[in-house]
Amino acid sequence: MKRITSFRRIPLATVAVLAIGAMAAAPAMAKTLYVTPKGHNHKSCTLTQPCKTISFAVSKAAKGSTVAVAKGTYKDSVKVTKAIALVGVGSPVINAKGKANGILLTGAKAAGAVITGFTVENADDEGILAMQTAKVTISENTVRDNDKGISAKTPTGECATVQDVPGDCGEGLHLMTVSDSTVVHNTVKDNLGGILATDEFGPTNGNVIAFNKALDNVGDCGITLAGHNTTAFVNGVLQPTKSGVYDNIVIFNTADNNGTKGQGGGILAAAGPPGSAVYDNTVQNNTANGNGLGGFTLHSHAPGQYFNDNRIVDNTFLNDGIAGNTGHTPGDSDAGITHSVGIIVWSAITPIRGTVITGNTLGDEYYGIWTQNVPTITPSANTFATGVTVPVFQK
Repeated sequence: MKRITSFRRIPLATVAVLAIGAMAAAPAMAKTLYVTPKGHNHKSCTLTQPCKTISFAVSKAAKGSTVAVAKGTYKDSVKVTKAIALVGVGSPVINAKGKANGILLTGAKAAGAVITGFTVENADDEGILAMQTAKVTISENTVRDNDKGISAKTPTGECATVQDVPGDCGEGLHLMTVSDSTVVHNTVKDNLGGILATDEFGPTNGNVIAFNKALDNVGDCGITLAGHNTTAFVNGVLQPTKSGVYDNIVIFNTADNNGTKGQGGGILAAAGPPGSAVYDNTVQNNTANGNGLGGFTLHSHAPGQYFNDNRIVDNTFLNDGIAGNTGHTPGDSDAGITHSVGIIVWSAITPIRGTVITGNTLGDEYYGIWTQNVPTITPSANTFATGVTVPVFQK
């Protein structure tokens, strides 16, 4: 099949279909604006007179419109603040070299926006960042070679180290205070880290992260659910309207070869300060192979954190925990593990309740499951394949 190089090679109706139906609630006569590398910026952005830059077309698009972007490379940083569909036709590239982000979705009015069909690369921080919004769809994008600020002479912003916490630049694709959204069928590779969900300004909950590939993000994790906000669990009481990372579904993803030169697992749940909370999340039917920390890793470092009722079900974790210790040797330096390991659920201080670990297949690692401050795990609830020396170790 010939690759699409312009809109004229496909029916106009097909361009609309590429918005994957998420804009179904938009007005029936919603406008489509067109962008090509050889266009010219003017207010119409029509099929016959397309615009040249994505940002210009987005600035002209009304709520419910589609901005269709043809194949080519665009040196741009695109800010989406309204419910539009931003659709790449023929895999256009957003080269965000020297800019914080390739695509930023931000604010309540961006709720319902769609981002699909792009390659986003070379941003100083995240390739794609969704912030303080809801019901967005981020699908079928390739997010690669971002987080460039970490190698700057003086890393700033999210790339900067804060106290003892190293900067992560927000990873390749980041949901920051985002709810009821879908991240699906993206490839996130060769960034510092892969997909990140955090709660700096309020809760991140009800999201579905599915069918993505998080590959070769060697500085950090493939997929991370991280509680950063101290207002999520106050005086022993959850505050779900204030913050917390909860009720998210991480399903049918592939997370391979992450964290092998920094410290990161395939899929990680973690929190920093007291008062943070990561709970009631489901991690199911994922595969994770060859990661620095465990295929699934949970880290609770401080008192007063809430990590209860997470479910790790029906995943396949092979040859993980290969570089999470000092000097990138096998294990987990935080938990004191010195061998390879498939699943780590570790709390330094606070007992963790309600964790479900069942139906998982683990192989080619010394420990299948390693836990601390967690109720007894039944070995028969999981399958331990070739190469597992200790199926379940509990401390």
